[in-house]
Amino acid sequence: MGAYSTSPLPTPDAAADTTESHREAAKQQSNSPVRTVHRIVARALAWLLFLGGVVGAVLGLAGLHVEITVAGLILACTAGLVLLKIRADGGAGSETG
Repeated sequence: MGAYSTSPLPTPDAAADTTESHREAAKQQSNSPVRTVHRIVARALAWLLFLGGVVGAVLGLAGLHVEITVAGLILACTAGLVLLKIRADGGAGSETG
């Protein structure tokens, strides 16, 4: 299961290739972050779930409700892992914040 949830690593052949055309293509790819509607919606939804989980956990603590606190923490942790996965896959690009 873990093998399917990790980001692919660059191959040594791709890093060793130093021809001019490959350098130019890599430069164009690194300068233009891909912003698709799917990626923007996924990132916004993950942030919404993360913040909702944190708020739920805080409200559960304030009201001394263990079930609500645990559910909020589970939601926040899961959404946080999804956000890290999106960032590792290059979804963050040049945008930070």
